[in-house]
Amino acid sequence: MSTTRRTLWRLRAMLTVAVAALFVTSFWLFQGVHQTADSRAISAILEISSVRQALATADRAAVETFLGTSEPAASGPGASGPNTSGSGAPEPGAPEPGAPGSGASGSGASGSGGATLTLPAEQEYREQIQTAGLNLAQAARDDVADDVPGRSDDLQLAQGMLAVYTTLVEQAGEHYRRGDGTVGATYLWGASRLMHHDRQGILKTLDDAQERQWTWLRAQFPSTWAMRTATVCWGLSLLTTLALLFGTQVFLRRRFRRDLNPRLLTATALVLVLAAATSPAYFSGADLDEAGTMTRRVAEARKAGVEAEHDYGDERLARLLDPVCGAPGTCGPTVAKELRVRSNVPPPPVPREAAEIREVNVRMRDATEYAGLVFLIPLLSAAAGALIWSGVHPRLNEYRYRPR
Repeated sequence: MSTTRRTLWRLRAMLTVAVAALFVTSFWLFQGVHQTADSRAISAILEISSVRQALATADRAAVETFLGTSEPAASGPGASGPNTSGSGAPEPGAPEPGAPGSGASGSGASGSGGATLTLPAEQEYREQIQTAGLNLAQAARDDVADDVPGRSDDLQLAQGMLAVYTTLVEQAGEHYRRGDGTVGATYLWGASRLMHHDRQGILKTLDDAQERQWTWLRAQFPSTWAMRTATVCWGLSLLTTLALLFGTQVFLRRRFRRDLNPRLLTATALVLVLAAATSPAYFSGADLDEAGTMTRRVAEARKAGVEAEHDYGDERLARLLDPVCGAPGTCGPTVAKELRVRSNVPPPPVPREAAEIREVNVRMRDATEYAGLVFLIPLLSAAAGALIWSGVHPRLNEYRYRPR
């Protein structure tokens, strides 16, 4: 085999390997980003944080319903105006809160606590429970963390615990209507502990489920070493392919004294188009990173709101329980301890995450905007490879029988 033919064989083989490597790294980079963007992890995180906020608000509203305040906390999330219908009928599918009466009258007041129905707080309870139920069901559908170590049924467990919680509130209302304020207060206290227990409560279970979504997301593009590795490999493959194409053109021009090879020139153009089609992965990755950062801020703000609702709700619960459980031994030492540590707590702040949530949705939409271009990567790679082979092959044929 002649030296020229051997060189042409080597150039074609190296170009083939370079184009194949460019295809693999381009596909790895592009799909790595867009598969993460197409996942529902961020949606699940936002939905779970919304469920936690709604449940904390519902628990505080349930206490205020029994406490008999004229209106819910003015700055509490989801506060609604007075229900002038007077019916207090729950919406279809919404769990009925344990209200000590019906209508605006005080007929359901207990002899020991004097709790009366508060229509705005009752309505807020119903709305927040219904919102939590809908978002919890959606979060269960969007859950992507099945392969994350740990319990994978947190959301289903939270749904079951929520059903127990609403039952406890209903039982509290039933006992208040019967005039047994002590038992009603105990049921209500039990419902609140089920909601806020540090290790086994509903909110803690939801927090665990949310952390599993974060764990899954941190293990994906573009948050891991894989993004940097794919970027470096893609850049090296692109530069190597272009350098080999340029070197082949120079070799053919000098050896055969002809103009530029049109097929190799077209292959070079296709490689550049392939690079342009892959480059949106960087913009998508940046959008995805920004969406993750904003989602974390929203989740942290909602977590702070949940804590504020908890503190304020506990203070209101202490006020409700004091008339019926204030005497030593009436409701047990645990409840008495809870009553002692409560003091005046400011109402929870108004949530202000709506604008940032809209921005998260915009970023996620932008991150998936170019996902449809993925078909160009194998198409352009195959076309460039075919042009390289067909561009070099005629020169190889010229030296098939010539030792040189």
